[in-house]
Amino acid sequence: MHITLINPPFTFSNRDSIVFSQCLGILYIAAYLKEKGGHIVSVIDGLFEGRTNIQKFNNASIMVGLTNNQIMDRIPINTDLIGLSVPFSHLASIAHNLANDIKLAFPSIPLVMGGVYPSTQPELAIQSKADFIVIGEGELVMCGLAEWFTNKEKKRLPKGLLSRTSSPSLYNTESTYVQNVNVLPFPARSLLPVKQYFTHSQRNRRGWITSSIITSRGCPYDCEFCSVHSVCGYKWRPRSPENILAEIDELVGTYGVNNLEIEDDNFTLKHDRAMEILNGIIERNKNKRHRLSWQAPNGLRIDTLGAELMDIIKKSNCQGINLALEHGDEEMLKTMKKKLSLSKVVDVVKLVNKFEITATVFIIYGYPGESRKRFETALKFYLQLKEYAPRIDFAFFLAQPYPGTELFKRCVQEGYIESVVFDDIDSMSRFSTENKQWLKTDDFDEEELKWRRNVLTRKLTPRIYLRNKIKNILPSKFVTKGRFFYHTVKRFTRVK
Repeated sequence: MHITLINPPFTFSNRDSIVFSQCLGILYIAAYLKEKGGHIVSVIDGLFEGRTNIQKFNNASIMVGLTNNQIMDRIPINTDLIGLSVPFSHLASIAHNLANDIKLAFPSIPLVMGGVYPSTQPELAIQSKADFIVIGEGELVMCGLAEWFTNKEKKRLPKGLLSRTSSPSLYNTESTYVQNVNVLPFPARSLLPVKQYFTHSQRNRRGWITSSIITSRGCPYDCEFCSVHSVCGYKWRPRSPENILAEIDELVGTYGVNNLEIEDDNFTLKHDRAMEILNGIIERNKNKRHRLSWQAPNGLRIDTLGAELMDIIKKSNCQGINLALEHGDEEMLKTMKKKLSLSKVVDVVKLVNKFEITATVFIIYGYPGESRKRFETALKFYLQLKEYAPRIDFAFFLAQPYPGTELFKRCVQEGYIESVVFDDIDSMSRFSTENKQWLKTDDFDEEELKWRRNVLTRKLTPRIYLRNKIKNILPSKFVTKGRFFYHTVKRFTRVK
């Protein structure tokens, strides 16, 4: 079959927040379809290919990417099957609209929708014009669906797939996961002009040739606020160090990559495995003028880190790690089901300071149960961490009741949000991680949350606090030019 996979346009709160995906999800599926199924695959990246097309969306955000007509013009005429990825729930409106236009233009071609959105909200995604939706990971399902179309004797749909004619009782269908992730081919990066992508880090880091990479899937923990299990499940499935280092060699040798963003949720879950991968990077960096560097932007579990591993992290040319603390109050951590000891956090932060590792601590505020007293207790703990590691940074996020999470279910049960708050695509398009308040509790209102964010900014990130003050005073054109000047200087003064 000839299969076309589509990444849709994205929405952002403003121009400063625009980032570009490297489409690893789609490229993994494309590679599996090509190498395991023998299919022909085309990829259309509606975001990156239309990155200069920016327009207002819903009066509260902007949409970046190709128009629907431009996407359809790129669909090869001989396509037999179309797959549409929806990696974030707030893209639901865009995805439904695009699916509608695709089916009008190509009524006889089956359309499949996959990603986080249909995996967490199948009952809403199935209302789109897509013929099928994928629940969970897509490699096995898409390959099975292609076989289902080509083998007329097959009557049952592959596991992990729903059709528009499915009974509502099937919406909780079991997801399909690749148990042995070492059998997966490397992402089919050759289907996109990835050298252009590699100059656009997903975290807006400038001056590097950066590739995203995934070394494991799944998470054995059950943090109440996390939505990863709907897509990747609870079983942690690691790739072998040999397999990962082979992909790194390909990225460096074929594309000249000099920086990796490891996108795992649990990169350091197994100490020995992480050590072997990082020692492999150290070995490859010997006697090289331009050394390979890496970051862990999604956050590392703090209780997986120790002195031996932190030493190797430093020696492997790590440019920064994020520490997933979430909260500085013990009772709040229990509420979140985080299963983390604050004493262990202190030990690891001291190691960060000892080994001079660049690190950012992730914090959630405005969480159900966070009274003013608990907030202030947590703040004292954060300030204590700054005493142990003066150069450590903080990033704080307002609690978000992502669809499909235990937090969402509890908030509905306890009356913090209405059960229908995300029941239609228009409300989903307004969902945002940009400090949008959805929860209403006895412990805080909108003004209280603004106060808490202001306190966190002023106490923990004084440079950002001062920058925001200046930014609010200066005309926007000076802010834009100043940002460009800053990144240009940083690029040419970076030590390789």
